[in-house]
Amino acid sequence: MNAHPSPAPATWRYRAFGLTIRSDIELPELAPADPASSGEDEVRILRGAVNADLDGARPLDRALQVNETDLWLETAAGRYCASRGRTIVVDQAPDASARDTRLYLLGTMMGAILHQRGILPLHANAIVLDDHAIALAGPSGAGKSTLAACFQDRGRRVLSDDVCAVTFDASGQAWVAPGLARIKLWGDTLTALGRNRAELDAVADDMDKFSLPIGRVSAQSAPLKRLYILDPDEAPTVTGARLTGPEAVNAVVSNIYRWPLATAMGSAAHQFAQVARLVGTCEIVSLRYPRGFDVLPDVVRRLDAGRLGTLSQPRESFD
Repeated sequence: MNAHPSPAPATWRYRAFGLTIRSDIELPELAPADPASSGEDEVRILRGAVNADLDGARPLDRALQVNETDLWLETAAGRYCASRGRTIVVDQAPDASARDTRLYLLGTMMGAILHQRGILPLHANAIVLDDHAIALAGPSGAGKSTLAACFQDRGRRVLSDDVCAVTFDASGQAWVAPGLARIKLWGDTLTALGRNRAELDAVADDMDKFSLPIGRVSAQSAPLKRLYILDPDEAPTVTGARLTGPEAVNAVVSNIYRWPLATAMGSAAHQFAQVARLVGTCEIVSLRYPRGFDVLPDVVRRLDAGRLGTLSQPRESFD
């Protein structure tokens, strides 16, 4: 056995990524589950001992190992083991802070749980616009979280930050479930947005990044209408291009959260099939805009106003 859970005197119950989560570790980044809700806890987070190696493992690198059912991670904050999409055991290092422990728990380990459960996790933020959601995907530094914060300042509801959990109903419609109840922002971004970082919790001990609470937390999922692939570059204007076929599929696959985990755990074929479903029911748009913070509020204003609808031309300018 690779992990050995131990009993805890207290637990907390949360709702995130469409899952009910019971945890031995308090997780302020998650929204509490409805106290009146009943039913099985779908994910259990436990404190306990995690072995120094994973039985029958295929090492991904020095810190990550996988086998048919489990994913093992070793960090400075401790060891973690995610198993069968149902449990995460946390073996916290003696000198690790609570926030550093949560950083890996709610990032890589929760991503592993989603992959193990067959849920499609995108490296994206999701925003609710009236009766539907849009998602903003892209690499770290592309501006996803900053755009989400700008949407929130306009009164829009942020549904998820960094990890966007996508599921499909019987008709094939893609839905986004609420994720973490915070937006992670660098200190200089907070300053540019007029926020005081001293009033916010740091994401990790040695990182100039902070958790901005999501203003309106909801348990309701929203249908995903459009996925924007962010591409900040030196372009002089803001433009959008509708992607179709293999180009759209490749763009989405490139923005799956922790895609190497899916490949290593044997779920790549399933996730690829889900990407194909997503491309068939959701508009995939490449969004190019000039680098720099100053342009982002204007990008949000134009997206919020619906300036980028279904594109009939290869590329549409916002000018």
